[in-house]
Amino acid sequence: MKPKLQIFENFSRSLLPHEARYLHSLGNFQDPEKHEVFKTLINNSLNPEGKIPFNTEIDKRKYYHIKSWAEKKLMTRDVDKIAEWLLDFDKKLSLDLVNAEEEQQILDYVKNYRDITFNFQILYQIMRDYRSYLLIRMRYEDHVIISDFLEKYKDPYSRAIKIQEKLYQATIEITDQFTQNKSTSLYWEKWLHKVFVSENINGNNRYKAFILLTFLYNNTGDLEKLQQIFDEIDGFFSQGTLYCRRLLYNYYSSRVLLHSRQRNYESAVYYGKLSIRQMNEDILMYVNNLVSIYLRLGQDKEALNLMEEYRTVYETNHNDLQKIIYISYNLRALTELNLSRKAENIGIYFLQKYESEILKLRWHHFFTSYFNTLLSNENYEVILQLDKKYGLSDLEDLRKNSASYVPNIKWAVSVAAFLENKISADKLYHTISESFKDFKITENNNELLEKNLVLLSKNLPELKEFFKSHLK
Repeated sequence: MKPKLQIFENFSRSLLPHEARYLHSLGNFQDPEKHEVFKTLINNSLNPEGKIPFNTEIDKRKYYHIKSWAEKKLMTRDVDKIAEWLLDFDKKLSLDLVNAEEEQQILDYVKNYRDITFNFQILYQIMRDYRSYLLIRMRYEDHVIISDFLEKYKDPYSRAIKIQEKLYQATIEITDQFTQNKSTSLYWEKWLHKVFVSENINGNNRYKAFILLTFLYNNTGDLEKLQQIFDEIDGFFSQGTLYCRRLLYNYYSSRVLLHSRQRNYESAVYYGKLSIRQMNEDILMYVNNLVSIYLRLGQDKEALNLMEEYRTVYETNHNDLQKIIYISYNLRALTELNLSRKAENIGIYFLQKYESEILKLRWHHFFTSYFNTLLSNENYEVILQLDKKYGLSDLEDLRKNSASYVPNIKWAVSVAAFLENKISADKLYHTISESFKDFKITENNNELLEKNLVLLSKNLPELKEFFKSHLK
């Protein structure tokens, strides 16, 4: 037998924190029992560790009322739902299938349009087609409504298109900095922030600006500015601005990276779990972000279990960057769990299949994990062969200006060369000592350096104290 409130319980569990905050700002139920239900609903979303059981003595119809009210309020703010409605109208319009009721809804929407909304560009583009549709049918009164709208918002639309194009250019330069270690793209910062906070710019462009700012600050490691823009958008979401679940999940995943850099891992795990509550096109990226936190915490089994749970997603995914990250983490988890032989086989297969993608997108990430596996298996000759084949040590030298630079490849290659009698001990120690001059030890990378120490000194115990002396 199903529990009495199963449907409402499911709805309660699915409610996201920012949805709860927005609903809380609107709720004003005078009925004491409805007020109790609503209060419990909000509490359980915002305080998952302190959940309160719902009162089963209250009439189920009141639960149904609260659920219907909440869903309606969220739907009216959901930018994806509005986009779906507009695009559905456009499709029916092109096929001449739109009915009178649907036309009246769109006409009322346009007549009452006041502020630039998230989907403004979609609306404007569709209305241009609709104007022609009306004119050819000699519906002059309705044609005037749409024509007046198009004329009134002609300049804002032109501006939105220019901003969209400029955002694309910013995306090229900022992502190039990330994937190819290109020159800094910080000069975009001021303009992007202006777009992000401007209420008279359509929300789609504003959110794209936010994403680029997070990318930029993650690249530079500017946690203070990163925290600032997260605080700003957190307020927007709680007010029902820029809202839809797709964006919220993306935001939660981005917060994982922020809290990771702040070493606030409890919050990182909390937001990571929120980000994977719904399957969408970015789910592999969200899984990878949460896995990275588990690995940093030494929770290797949890990391591996999560990756296994989403293995089908990995196998069917077409995002090569996220596939590389997934496999790199998979190698790390398996190696840490003493399954390095299995990890090596996975690494060999993946490198053969995705060689060009690895070298183009995340070669350092992949080879760092793969070399760690090879070190664990004492397969030093393969490390030297791969370094020679791809020029990895030379490529790593080109990353010295990167904020995330740590010479993992150089260390692995040097240790492998020494253990294969290719270089002397003096050469090994000199190389490692000199490499420490090329990057700054921070709280954020110190943990990873400690893990490197354990791995590099596994079969070379005398390296341990030497390496430690540079970490002080």
